[in-house]
Amino acid sequence: MTSSAPRWAVPATTWTFFCDAAPHDAGYLPVTVIAGRLRVHGRGGTVLQPGIDLLHRADDLPPGAPVPVITDGWCDVLRVRREHAYLIPQGARLPFTARGPVFRVR
Repeated sequence: MTSSAPRWAVPATTWTFFCDAAPHDAGYLPVTVIAGRLRVHGRGGTVLQPGIDLLHRADDLPPGAPVPVITDGWCDVLRVRREHAYLIPQGARLPFTARGPVFRVR
C-alpha cells in the first residue's frame, strides 16, 4: 500500500498541551495515556494558535519533530510551520483548508 502521508514515528512520550483561551502545558505524557483515556482540560472557546506558537518557540522540541494537532474541528484558522497532521472526529470539518494530512477517527 502506498501513501502520500508522511511516516510518523511515535516516541514513548510526547509533549502535550491543551488549548482553550490559552495553552495549558501538560508536560511530557506517555503515548499510552494519550491513546487511552486522557482527561482534557479546558472551558471551550478553543484557540489553538497560541499553543502552536508555543511549540514553534520550544527549545526542547527537536527542530524536525512533526506536530500532531488533535481537535474536534471547532478551532481557529491555524498556521503551522512544521510538518504536521490533524486528527479529527469522523464527520467533523476544519474551518480552513488543511496543508497537512487529515486523519479521522470514529
